[in-house]
Amino acid sequence: MIDHTGGAVRSGTRGEFGRLIPIRPATGNLVACLRGHRLDLDLYDKLKPYSHRYRLHGTLCEVCRAQDGCDPGARRLAEWAHLDVTVQYEPGAAPGDGLVLVAHAPVAGTRAGRIELHLDGTEVGAVTASPCVSCRGATLDYVHVAADYRRLGFGRTLVAAATARAPSYRWTAPLPDGPVAKSFRARIAMRRNGLPCHHPPRMRS
Repeated sequence: MIDHTGGAVRSGTRGEFGRLIPIRPATGNLVACLRGHRLDLDLYDKLKPYSHRYRLHGTLCEVCRAQDGCDPGARRLAEWAHLDVTVQYEPGAAPGDGLVLVAHAPVAGTRAGRIELHLDGTEVGAVTASPCVSCRGATLDYVHVAADYRRLGFGRTLVAAATARAPSYRWTAPLPDGPVAKSFRARIAMRRNGLPCHHPPRMRS
C-alpha cells in the first residue's frame, strides 16, 4: 500500500513485518529468558534478533525455541523485544513506525501525566501516574492495554515507563475492579496505600 506522499504504509495485517512477540523493558544485565532459563551462564545459544514489527532489537532463547517446536500449542515465549522505557517522545514528535512511548504532561491544575504506547502510530496501551515533588511520592492511577495486545508485556512495560520518570519516589497503586485488572495488579510490586498528598499541583511555566 502507498500513501498520498508516495511512502509505504506499515499495516502489518498480512504479517509482512512478523508476528507480535512479547516485550520487556530493556536492561543492561539480561539474566534469564521469559521461561527462566539462565542466559548469563553461556549454557545454550542466545541470539539477538531484530523485530521489524516493533523496530526493536531483542533476544531469542534457543532452549525455548526447541520447546515451542515440540509443543505447537505452547505460548510463544522464545523471542522477545527490548524497549528502552527512558526514551519517551513528546506528542507530535514520535516516530510513526514501530513501538514507541509517547509522554503527555499533566493538564494544567492536575498532577496526573499520561504515557501512551504506540505501535505504528496507533495507541495500544496507556498508563497515568500522579507524582508529587514535595512528597517524593507517586501514585500509579491507571493502566490499560487494548485487548488484542494483552499478555505480551505491554502493561508491565508501561508501568516501568511511569516509574522511570521518578525512580527514587515512593510508588503506590490502588486496587482495581475486575478479574483481569486484579490479576495484573497482583504482579506489580507496589503497596496499596500511601500517605495522602495535600500539596497543590505545581503550575507549569
